[in-house]
Amino acid sequence: MFLLTNKIPFPKNYERFIELGQEAIKNNNLIGTVDYYEHAYAIRQDFPLNLVLVNMYLEIGENEQALSLASEMKEKYFAYLDYVEIYIQILIQNHLFIQAHSIINERILMEQSGEMRKLISLKKKIRHVELMYQQFEVGKIKELKEELQQLNKHNYYEQMAIVKKAGQLPQEEFIVIGKKILVDVQVHNLVRSWILEELVRLHVKEEVEFFWRDNKKYTVVPASVGTPLDSAAYQRILLFLEKELINDDPILLVDIMEEIRLHFALLYPLADEIIEDPRLWAVSYVSSYNHSIAQKYQVEEEQLEIEKIQKIQSEIRFELEKMVL
Repeated sequence: MFLLTNKIPFPKNYERFIELGQEAIKNNNLIGTVDYYEHAYAIRQDFPLNLVLVNMYLEIGENEQALSLASEMKEKYFAYLDYVEIYIQILIQNHLFIQAHSIINERILMEQSGEMRKLISLKKKIRHVELMYQQFEVGKIKELKEELQQLNKHNYYEQMAIVKKAGQLPQEEFIVIGKKILVDVQVHNLVRSWILEELVRLHVKEEVEFFWRDNKKYTVVPASVGTPLDSAAYQRILLFLEKELINDDPILLVDIMEEIRLHFALLYPLADEIIEDPRLWAVSYVSSYNHSIAQKYQVEEEQLEIEKIQKIQSEIRFELEKMVL
C-alpha cells in the first residue's frame, strides 16, 4: 500500500511512525493510520503490530493483504484461541473455507481444556458463512466446479494451481468433487495426493477410493490416516538422517530431506506399506547424493536390498522429472 524509498530508516523512526498512526486514528483517518503503521512494520516486524495491521486491513476490506500479513506469523496466531479466531475470520473473508475447517478440526482433536465450546461456535460460524456464500455466489461456485471438472486436460503445474482454488468451495462441495478427482487417472499423482491430504485434514470418516501411482484403485478412510509426513517410515528416516548428518553435513541433510518430502507425497498414503526398512531407505538416499559417506552405513549383506530400494527411488525420481516435460 506504500512505496519504499531509498532512504534508510533509523530505528527511532519506528516509534515516530507509531505516534503518527495513533494521531491519525484519533482523527478518524484509518487509511493514514494504516500507512504509518505499514512504515513502522517495514522497520520492525513484531507480532502486536502485525495483529493491529491485520485487523485494520479487515476493517478497510483489504482481505488478501490481511491474509498475507497474518501468514507471516501463523505460529503466533495459532498460539492462543483468541488469535486463532482472528485467523479464521481472515480465511472466511477470503472464502478459504477448507483451510478454516481444517484448522478448527485439528484444534478440536487436540481437545484443549476450556476451548471446545468456542471451537464449536467457530465451526458453526464457518458453516453459516459457507451457506451465505452458496446462496449469493452461485455463479462463482459453478465456474470453479466446471474448471475443476476439466482438471485432467491440463499439465501438472496447471492442475495444481487450479485444484488449490478448490479450497474456496464450501466443505460439502469440496468433498464431492475431491472424491471424483481421486479416481481420475489423468490427474497427476501429486495432485490426487494433495486432495487426499485435504480430506484427511477435514477428518472425513467415510471410505474414499483413490488411484495410486501404480494405477490401481485403493480405499482409505481419511480420518484414520495422517499427512504424508506423519508416516512412521518418514519419521524413522528423518530420525536416522538427522542423527547421522546434522553435525557432519547439514547441507546434505537439507538437500536429501527436500527430495524425501516430495517422494513421500507420491507414496502417500501407502508409504508405510512400501517401506519395510526405513534405515536402508535412508542409506539409499545418502548413497544417491554421496556414495563415500553412505559406505560407512552399509554392510555387504544389505547391498542387494539397497539396490532394490535405489531402483524404486529412481523410478520415483523419473516420475517427478516427467512433470517438467
